[in-house]
Amino acid sequence: MTRFSGGQLSPSPSSDSEEWQCMDEGTLKPSRSGAVCMTCHHFRYVVGKQCQTLLSCPIHQRLIPHGEHLNSKCHQWTIRRELEVGWAPEVA
Repeated sequence: MTRFSGGQLSPSPSSDSEEWQCMDEGTLKPSRSGAVCMTCHHFRYVVGKQCQTLLSCPIHQRLIPHGEHLNSKCHQWTIRRELEVGWAPEVA
């Protein structure tokens, strides 16, 4: 199943990101700008069963290694929609 968001097709995330593997070496590239995983529209985080924070990318269906979300990005980085349409438009 796919969904349409932000002008590109993206796979819908698997139900349990805890079972995903970490990103492969070379998927993430260093970035010195604000365009990093944490500012990406696709970036997600969940609290795992052991109460640890898991950072994930539903596009790659992989976990992001600890700390890489602050200084890396991939070629599918897109700006967060909240900046375009306002904060939490679904609440309005």
